[in-house]
Amino acid sequence: MINFKLKPLILPIAILVVLLTTILTTGVDKVLDKTAKRHKNKLAGSISPYLLQHSGNPVNWFPWGDEAFEKARTENKPIFLSIGYAACHWCHVMERESFENEKIADYLNEHFISIKVDREEHPDVDEIYMSAVQMMTGSGGWPLSVFLTPDLKPFYGGTYFPPEDRFGRPGFFHVLEQIVTVYNENPQHITNTVEKIMEGLNSMNSRNELPGDYHREIPLNTATAISRGYDPHYGGFGSAPKFPPTGQMDILMKSHFATGKKEYLKIVENTLTKMGQGGIYDQLGGGFHRYSTDETWLVPHFEKMLYDNALLTQNYLDLYLITGNDYYKEVARGTLDWMLNEMQDSDGGFHSSLDADSEGEEGIFYVWTKDEISSILGQEDCDIFCKRYGISEQGNFENGKNIPHINIGIDVLSKQTGIEEKVLESNLFDMKQRLFDSRKNRIRPATDDKVLTDWNGLAIASLSRGYRVLRDEKYLNAAKNAADFFMSNMWDGKTLIHSFRSGKIGTVGIFDDYAFLIEGLVELYQTGFHPRRLEQASMLADRMIELFWDDEHGGFFEVPAGRKDLLQRRKNAHDSSIPAGNAIAAKALLSLSQLTGQDEYLTYADRTVRAFATEMASYPAAYVRLSTLVSVLTNPLRQIAIVGVGERGSGSELVEVVNSIYLPGTTIAFSANPGGDGVDLLEGRYPVDEKPAAYVCTDFTCRTPVTDPEELRKILFEKVDREKTP
Repeated sequence: MINFKLKPLILPIAILVVLLTTILTTGVDKVLDKTAKRHKNKLAGSISPYLLQHSGNPVNWFPWGDEAFEKARTENKPIFLSIGYAACHWCHVMERESFENEKIADYLNEHFISIKVDREEHPDVDEIYMSAVQMMTGSGGWPLSVFLTPDLKPFYGGTYFPPEDRFGRPGFFHVLEQIVTVYNENPQHITNTVEKIMEGLNSMNSRNELPGDYHREIPLNTATAISRGYDPHYGGFGSAPKFPPTGQMDILMKSHFATGKKEYLKIVENTLTKMGQGGIYDQLGGGFHRYSTDETWLVPHFEKMLYDNALLTQNYLDLYLITGNDYYKEVARGTLDWMLNEMQDSDGGFHSSLDADSEGEEGIFYVWTKDEISSILGQEDCDIFCKRYGISEQGNFENGKNIPHINIGIDVLSKQTGIEEKVLESNLFDMKQRLFDSRKNRIRPATDDKVLTDWNGLAIASLSRGYRVLRDEKYLNAAKNAADFFMSNMWDGKTLIHSFRSGKIGTVGIFDDYAFLIEGLVELYQTGFHPRRLEQASMLADRMIELFWDDEHGGFFEVPAGRKDLLQRRKNAHDSSIPAGNAIAAKALLSLSQLTGQDEYLTYADRTVRAFATEMASYPAAYVRLSTLVSVLTNPLRQIAIVGVGERGSGSELVEVVNSIYLPGTTIAFSANPGGDGVDLLEGRYPVDEKPAAYVCTDFTCRTPVTDPEELRKILFEKVDREKTP
């Protein structure tokens, strides 16, 4: 969500004085126990778990929509917009402290129209108002608290507000009082502030109207810019807090591939190793937590997000292919298994997140005392486990609790215990399973079981790639089931739906939903090779272009034309916690063009990159995902077409060779049937001497087909070596 070009907008001093520095402390009533009340507001009919969490608040919440907007206009009241998500720890805190407080609720109900938004249901709304708050304050986050005029224009905002003045933050009740005073007694201040903020927002939105040319130096410039912030001791970038740098890992691996520079690969290896060994990775149950609160990756913020784990899986799979180190493969497997075991919906899709809290305390589900471990494992096994995973009497977390993390290597532990390494690994696996089974008896963090199309597109892509590398059918089956669910239930041939929960569909899809699902379907085709996936991807791509394409400047808008509930129709390509939709769309369209022979898809991909070329050149670190695509477009496009002889499994050995090598920017098509199942890339390709054959092509100019898997492997490695030369 950070804007890398626009400097923070400093509000007029007079307004800051009114809204912040003159706030006096008077105390707030104690938080009331929500279980003792039986309030019901207009959120009760929502499918969003986050909104439902607030449906019993004494605040008269409205969902985002015309009813709330009309009421604000009719009564001329400011809007209080609160944006968060179900797994957000400080969202829960603010609810308990303020939104369950009768005094605060009564004041909100009298003076404001209060709207609650799940940022995962309305990322389009969240992005606009997050940008506004970042301009006002220089930072942002959730819960996002924004005050709007009845015509939806922001004039003041922040993130978490405590009920009383503390932590250097103004108390929420007094903020409300001062807002009401200024709104009613000095509306010109509001008008002036709105004008400044809208000027800044419009400036941000117009920056995308500078299309230019891209060049092959952009990815290397991006890799260089990223590398400057590298932490050589603990991996990652910068200091605490540290977030999973999935896009940075991707471009560094691709830059290593293109140039052969070992320093890029070293950054990736160190970062992904330290993350996988740290507390940010759940050593018992698999999957990564949202971010690390410290620079060593030890103490995480304990929520788990679907998108983080989908993206990190791809990082670890790629690094395994590059290095052959089984450790990275096992972290990827553990993460994919977590997705299947804990996040899969009965309808086939995947849930959004796991909460950080349980029993009213963050992380309690995941942490251990040494005595707890001893009671489960016995003293002898406990001593071994604690050495391996850094468990101590004093603890490394709160209240003598421990976050398991890899503290010493198996080789060192083997020498200390006198146990052979393979036996030790087997024993530790058994210990982890016993602790994991015991952990199941604890009160679990809540699951946000909303199914989101965009995030599931990422999951489908990761599961597909997981099958290609790990060869476990359960990953391919899960990807197929998820894709079938979305194409059967969330797409009617004209409209894609964004969210789903418990048999009910939610909001209409926006650009990211189309882009990410297309990418997932393209990856699924290159895994299972069913031509139906290309047909589905092409239908969605055509509709995406129709709804979101900017024909004047290139690139895709985030919403269709005509949305009256948004201040702006935005078009972005910079990455946030998830990849930029324009980057994913361009990548998917490029692959589609190679597979289907539809040159117009390549044109749209090229124009999308050009639309943001000027920005990429100026702010390379903000456009990591799009920069990786430049490295593909500025090199010869590669295709591999494999044809069998009509027998089950025919040609699979050739496919497995391709799947065992890191080949970024390569498109693969396969059919066991001569004739190619109607896939354009396979047309004119036939077996050789009644043997399955592989055609390795560059810009559709193909080498002599090969039938021997080892010969194919040799050709592909020769190609890799050639392209590593700058």
